[in-house]
Amino acid sequence: MTAVQLGTKKVDNSLMMRYQSMSLLNQNHSNFSKQTNNCPLCGYERIRKHGKTSKGSQRFFCPGCRQTFSETLNTLYYRRQVNKEDIQIVLQSYAEGMSFRGISRISGLAYNTVVRIIQAANKKANSSDSED
Repeated sequence: MTAVQLGTKKVDNSLMMRYQSMSLLNQNHSNFSKQTNNCPLCGYERIRKHGKTSKGSQRFFCPGCRQTFSETLNTLYYRRQVNKEDIQIVLQSYAEGMSFRGISRISGLAYNTVVRIIQAANKKANSSDSED
């Protein structure tokens, strides 16, 4: 089975509930600058706006570590050229037990993109479980 080879495992329908309870599907990243004024990379207190990404999300610059990052940092959307609806389709289909290739066909995304989205969601879900 493909899921076993990739190191991901299929779980019952409670998987979708886990994604929703952790807000993986409903991540609102538009108010990042209101949530924190600290750099998530080094903790420097005075970050500044630094333009927008090609997808339209706000970029920030940290003078402390001289790094740029976007408001989607630490979300499923970070450095992905996939829209929110496609990610929701992928996770919903996976939670319903559909195969990776089937998800790839119905979503129109490449097979590897589907695999990486699911792996990132599972990794985020497992890391939040270990924090609790």
